[in-house]
Amino acid sequence: MGKKYVTQNKASAEKAQRKKQFTRIIVGVVLLLAAAGLLVGGILLYQKEQKEKAKAPDASGYEQVLKNYYSAILSADGKLMSQVMAPPEYWTYYMQNYGKSENDVIETFASGCHATLKEWQDTYGEDVKVSYQIAGMSEQGPDGIAEWNQNMEEMLGSTGGDISEAVTLEVKMSYTGNVKSGSEVMYPTLGKIGENWYMIEEDSEELKG
Repeated sequence: MGKKYVTQNKASAEKAQRKKQFTRIIVGVVLLLAAAGLLVGGILLYQKEQKEKAKAPDASGYEQVLKNYYSAILSADGKLMSQVMAPPEYWTYYMQNYGKSENDVIETFASGCHATLKEWQDTYGEDVKVSYQIAGMSEQGPDGIAEWNQNMEEMLGSTGGDISEAVTLEVKMSYTGNVKSGSEVMYPTLGKIGENWYMIEEDSEELKG
């Protein structure tokens, strides 16, 4: 009787051990599948992010120009705006040939910045905040660049500092204030003179139309 009892206990113990091993195997398989799912999900997410990055325009060379441009408007900083619009050589020539001082240039741009800010405040509120996102970009071809350079030479009477590259950006603007919120799309054109980019046209009426 004692021997039979021992045999039954041994059989029960072996059965329980096999059940534990089976459970561990199942848990291990589930964990492996979960890990594989996370890995596949991570790969798919990475691929999606890479595709989104590929779609988005490379704005690295233009971000600082836009940042300075809108900062100048919000702070009515005429000096900063003059630096955004053209290199120092242009303003030196302009001042020498048109009888203007550096203060004249700065005050003109400061007045323009103030007028734009006032327009935003009248529409959206005194505490208006502005944000922007570059949504698209198109490069100007050789004909477009040649036209820009010809216009600049006619305006300034100088052949120096020609534009080597030019792009037109699609910029989505968002405005929020205590009166209301709103948005619009702007099409500024930026030109590269030397190593730096400048805002050579603030908005394309043709593209906006």
